[in-house]
Amino acid sequence: MRQQLIEALLYPRKMFEELIEEGNASAENGFEYEGETFRLQDFLHLDQASLDDLSASLREGIKLVESLHSHLRHDETTSTSEYCNWIRNAEHLVEEAEHHLPHVDPPGVVHPD
Repeated sequence: MRQQLIEALLYPRKMFEELIEEGNASAENGFEYEGETFRLQDFLHLDQASLDDLSASLREGIKLVESLHSHLRHDETTSTSEYCNWIRNAEHLVEEAEHHLPHVDPPGVVHPD
């Protein structure tokens, strides 16, 4: 579970680093969008973080990805875009981590009989 959370956090971390490179955010002050403030520190030192911290960071990552793509107005429940798929999978992982559920494939994954 830890490794899955860490891997999921790489997506918003990469987006945040791109914001910094483009000059739209700073590592110290973060990025503010629609009243939410995101900081790079939420996505660093993942290998040392507790399961609760990873889950909280992933929740922040979900908010960041949603805020950066809100202009697309996708239906996150049916869209097959990269970011909508990531959001669905990340939300599923957060739920598993917070409720200590065993890992199951996210909805829509079909295994042959």
